[in-house]
Amino acid sequence: MNAGQRPDQAERAELLGQAPVPAERDLPAGRHALHRERLMRRIDLDTPTPVPAPAPAGPRFRRRLAVTLAGALVVGAVVTVAATQSSRGGGNGPLSSAELASWTDAPTPLAASTGPGATAEKWCLDRMTAGPGAGSPVTITNADLRGKVASMVVNRGGNAMLCYVASQTSGLWEAIDPVKTVAPDAVTYDTGGSHGDEDTTFNYAQGSVGADVKAITMRGAGHTFQVTVADGRWTAWWPGATQRGGAIDTATITLSNGTTRTVSGSSLHAR
Repeated sequence: MNAGQRPDQAERAELLGQAPVPAERDLPAGRHALHRERLMRRIDLDTPTPVPAPAPAGPRFRRRLAVTLAGALVVGAVVTVAATQSSRGGGNGPLSSAELASWTDAPTPLAASTGPGATAEKWCLDRMTAGPGAGSPVTITNADLRGKVASMVVNRGGNAMLCYVASQTSGLWEAIDPVKTVAPDAVTYDTGGSHGDEDTTFNYAQGSVGADVKAITMRGAGHTFQVTVADGRWTAWWPGATQRGGAIDTATITLSNGTTRTVSGSSLHAR
């Protein structure tokens, strides 16, 4: 073979056959295992970690906010409440302990033109004199008497006011919404609250009723009582602990066809 001439395949095979085979390198005992372990570690590091498939989505729940009675009053229409303090003792409420002690669980219909009815009407109108609708015709609804305390709703010029009056100097009034149109057999709770402390604490509430509702009996703060139903509205007040805040436990509704049903107080709140 001349210099610079490349060997052909036969010559290369012959030359390779003449070359000594390199001796196998002896490794210390356990070195093979060490190399194998390092190799496997590198394979593990280079192999992507499988990502588990997401679990099937379960049912989604929407959080429903429960509004307390006090909260319902806050988020609803603006309500004006004013009380005139009784100066005859018996705590810090607008009605004295003696007046509250005269409370009866069944109301007596009240004529607005004479006696306690006339006093209550004048007391309410004196506080509506400067308000909107002054000079408009006045109508009285839901007028009743429980013991020494007269209750009524005064309507004038599209405005309504709920009043609880015990004398010419003591009582409570609250601006309320007009009567709402509801289903014939429905009863709704519109506004309510409580005033006083200790033995001068009392609760009050009012709402709308359907045309077929004849009578309602309610239970709250340990008392069972009849409410006054007239002209699409119901009204009631009762002694009880301050924290009750006008809350109703149950209401038994009697319809004009004689059927009755008892519902929880919370079900009366509009949703």
